[in-house]
Amino acid sequence: MEKIGFIGLGAMGKPMANNLIKKGFSLIVFDLFSERMGPLKVLGAEGAKSCKEVAEGCPTIITMLPSSPDVKEAVLGKDGLIEGVRKGSTLIDMSTIDPIMTQKIAVALKEKGVEMLDAPVARGVPAAIEGTLVIYVGGVKGVFEKCRSILEAMGTDIYHVGDIGSGEVCKIVNNIMVATTTAALAESMVLGVKAGVHPDVLFEALSSGSGNSFVLQNHYKNHVMKGRFEEEVFPVDYMLKDLGLALSTGAALRVPLHFAALAAQHYILAGASGESKRYHPAVIRPFEKLAGVEVRSKKK
Repeated sequence: MEKIGFIGLGAMGKPMANNLIKKGFSLIVFDLFSERMGPLKVLGAEGAKSCKEVAEGCPTIITMLPSSPDVKEAVLGKDGLIEGVRKGSTLIDMSTIDPIMTQKIAVALKEKGVEMLDAPVARGVPAAIEGTLVIYVGGVKGVFEKCRSILEAMGTDIYHVGDIGSGEVCKIVNNIMVATTTAALAESMVLGVKAGVHPDVLFEALSSGSGNSFVLQNHYKNHVMKGRFEEEVFPVDYMLKDLGLALSTGAALRVPLHFAALAAQHYILAGASGESKRYHPAVIRPFEKLAGVEVRSKKK
């Protein structure tokens, strides 16, 4: 199989790269934190010293980075991909960033004869580990089809959603829905427990009602109810960043986003309360402290 470059080996990137190796792809990897490359090198990946070096050795490069400035620097900055990339190569950016930045990067790469797909992902770290991510892909349909087997090594539900930048739009919309639901459940479940309903009883009752949701059955069942708010797993700050992308996109398009704005305030509160680095359902913790209760299961 062709050699693939993979840049960004954090909580999501590392298991995604690992799944590519499991599916038989040969990788050249790079991360600013060089120690992150070690486990993948043990599995057979080659380590690189820069983004430029990755591009020089691979016709297809994947980036999985935290923010728009990170992707811009990795692609267009000093020792970036654009300095080493070959004509006819393809960049698949799987980060969640500003759609306008995505389009600007795509234009710069096009001038070098390089195609780009934006392919942000959903379902979180467990799905990244299991290879069951949802992937929203924007870009030329033919380029998408050429890269399908690569994407299928990391995800099970893969959608071509339109032109370059469209994948980012879908991911932003997805995260508006996740963030607003997470914040609404924080208020709702704290109210229920404060009013005297046991957390386990409340969770079971809601699971059978019309208020049931993916967020309740995943983020709340597996994290809030168990008191698991790990660091290094899509923290409050990352969700706040994505809400910022949503609000700036809405402002540019003159689309009001009342509930996204309110959810952003909830996440700002969580950050101000010391939860910035914790897994984002920690947005409930300031409400628990104010009410003097915790929404935790007694079940083992």
